[in-house]
Amino acid sequence: MRRIAVAVSAALLGISLTGLAGTAVAAPADVTANQCMLGGGRVVVISPTLKVCVGGIFDGQKVSG
Repeated sequence: MRRIAVAVSAALLGISLTGLAGTAVAAPADVTANQCMLGGGRVVVISPTLKVCVGGIFDGQKVSG
């Protein structure tokens, strides 16, 4: 009986930690030029109103400002 309780507790803990990790990894909708460069990327101007971060941890994110 004790083994079952331990297994159920471990399973519930694993599920809750997995859920928390999934929410912490979400990338922001857009980043600043400074964040892009600090994350290892570079800012590429697509049009006068659209800039994108290329490379690094924010690869493909829209650059604001």
